[in-house]
Amino acid sequence: MTFKTWRTGVHLLQDKVLAVSLTKEKSGWRLRRWWRIPLSPGIIQDGMIINLAQLETALSPWSQMLPRQHRLFLAFPASRTLQKHFPGPATQLRESEQATWMVSALARELEMAPEKLCFDYTQDTFSRSCHVTAAQHNDVSALLTLAERLRLRLTAITPDASALANLLPFALAPAQCVAWQDEAHWLWAMRHQWGRKRIAEAVSVNDLAAQLALRPEDIVHFTQNGSDPFSCVALSQPPLPTCGADFTVALALAMGERNE
Repeated sequence: MTFKTWRTGVHLLQDKVLAVSLTKEKSGWRLRRWWRIPLSPGIIQDGMIINLAQLETALSPWSQMLPRQHRLFLAFPASRTLQKHFPGPATQLRESEQATWMVSALARELEMAPEKLCFDYTQDTFSRSCHVTAAQHNDVSALLTLAERLRLRLTAITPDASALANLLPFALAPAQCVAWQDEAHWLWAMRHQWGRKRIAEAVSVNDLAAQLALRPEDIVHFTQNGSDPFSCVALSQPPLPTCGADFTVALALAMGERNE
């Protein structure tokens, strides 16, 4: 028998961890398991891991439930990232040279030592400009350490807002943006853009649409009283979580990078 690789998205929040495991079948995505793991106060604050040992203890029983064949996709808080556009280098560079040039340009822009930064970038082949996403190395290092201690097969660390773009293929026209909100913030993603806004800046979907130069009907809003992200899963069995919208980011993460 061939066992499918479980693709598990993990969303770390201030008071809980939400996780979803999927497998890719011929008919679409199959839901394997979901978890809601409560966290004690002070373990995570403002998207940062404050007490790594306590977080490891809280997640240890869960990590032992995962099969050996799994791939883990961890959320990184968009609030802890910086997005920048840079014009490309004047001359054509090899990939390794491009990365070196990029980290030097970013370090100068942020007035930080290059070794303190982690970054990823995409390049526009027409304009030769680069879109860079950067984070502090210490923040990313904490996630890497957590995965190593729990013996998790980490595949990717992805900004939480960016992951929402994985749900766009399931959105019906004319939708071109996916949005999710918690008590204080919106996360949103379009095909080539993503970001985060405070609820105080955009009280409703209409407000968010106006700020993104979209119409309200252009946005799929995953919420308890709206769209359910588990509708994107072709094969699932009850019981499903009572508030499926809570798992939007975790589900989107699990759907990232489809190559097995």
